[in-house]
Amino acid sequence: MKQTFVLIFLLVSFTNSLKSQDKIFKKGGEVLNVKVLEVAIDDVQYKNHDNLDGPSYRIEKDRLVKIIYENGKIETYTASLKDKELYIGQKTAALKINFLSPLFGHTQITYEKGITPGRSWEALASLIGVGKSQIVTGYTNNLGVYNEIRRNQAGLGLGFGYKFIKTPDFINRNIRFAHLLQGAYLKPNIYTGAYGESILDSKTNIPTTKRRSVVYGAIMLEGGKQWIFSEALVFDFYAGVGYCADNIKKVDNQYFGSGDNSGSHFTNLRVGTSPGFSLSSGIRAGFLFNSKHK
Repeated sequence: MKQTFVLIFLLVSFTNSLKSQDKIFKKGGEVLNVKVLEVAIDDVQYKNHDNLDGPSYRIEKDRLVKIIYENGKIETYTASLKDKELYIGQKTAALKINFLSPLFGHTQITYEKGITPGRSWEALASLIGVGKSQIVTGYTNNLGVYNEIRRNQAGLGLGFGYKFIKTPDFINRNIRFAHLLQGAYLKPNIYTGAYGESILDSKTNIPTTKRRSVVYGAIMLEGGKQWIFSEALVFDFYAGVGYCADNIKKVDNQYFGSGDNSGSHFTNLRVGTSPGFSLSSGIRAGFLFNSKHK
């Protein structure tokens, strides 16, 4: 009888011992039997349950799945930087300019709006003609006078894209590297536009200039990386590939000075005949708006 009471006492003590410990579940599947001492902003401090008089340890929260406390309470942790609470108070809108675009005959302005961590959309307007008018080609007339033909472009290009942004690998109170709009990204994008430009018409014996109207559209996949500085400035580099179609005819391009079938549409460059392979690239810089992420 006495042995039975001793056995019951040991079983009760063992059961209470199991219940009186906290359990930390790590992402790799390991379970730690511990006594949680403190849950800080970035990590959890604990002691091993089988050595409560021993040293204390710390483990980062981003390595944890959950903690089950001795009283049965469960505390779970967000597995990635897509938790919206990490970005509360950040600015979510950016206005950027492709600062090299005026050298190529247009001024490209882009507006970006963050939707949620890892997602945003962009809309752009390319003011064709607000920039340098490039020299297309030159010719010498019958009087021996050399003449330059400039593109004299004028029109409008539009674009819209949806960004899939890769969030940073870490964030803590000492190194806050994450921003809603920052990171490497992929962006499906569409472009369309219409513009007029000058070309060289030498079908007759007397070379002259004439105007042509161009309408184009393109579907692109662009990749790039964007950086945010001091919650104020933004810097973005991108490049893309896709397909483009336009109304440029080979007979026109023969007198355009390029000698090929390409179409330089400011927002993108078509290579070969239409429809054909298309390329895009740019370097943008700008600033963030005061609208806040909620």
